[in-house]
Amino acid sequence: MVDTKALKQENERWHREHAMWVEEADHWQHETQRLVALLFLLDRAIPEHSTMLVKHVSLIEQHEQLIKCYECGFDERCFSTCPDFKSSKEHVDIHQKQADLHAEIKQEHQILKQRYAKEMERFRSLARELLNESYD
Repeated sequence: MVDTKALKQENERWHREHAMWVEEADHWQHETQRLVALLFLLDRAIPEHSTMLVKHVSLIEQHEQLIKCYECGFDERCFSTCPDFKSSKEHVDIHQKQADLHAEIKQEHQILKQRYAKEMERFRSLARELLNESYD
């Protein structure tokens, strides 16, 4: 004769295990969604930061080129027929414009430097969070 009580008990154990497995799988899905969200934040943040740095470097390089062009006019070998030749007054005016532009870029650089430190800490924090999530 079949022991139906033992079969029922085993079925109940299976139901409990199934419920536990579903609960674990739900937890895993939640953790996976959290990891995807963190990866999305990192994925979005890094290109934005990189684009900002590329623009800043381009601005610095443009200023450097303007200074080199402007300095050519200082060369004693540069004659009045040279396209870069500037009179003394023109040099003073151009120098003031370069000084103003340099001050603007310097201020932008300082702001970017502070932002960079904050962004890098944010990246590190997200990465730590991502690593911590994967070990839970």
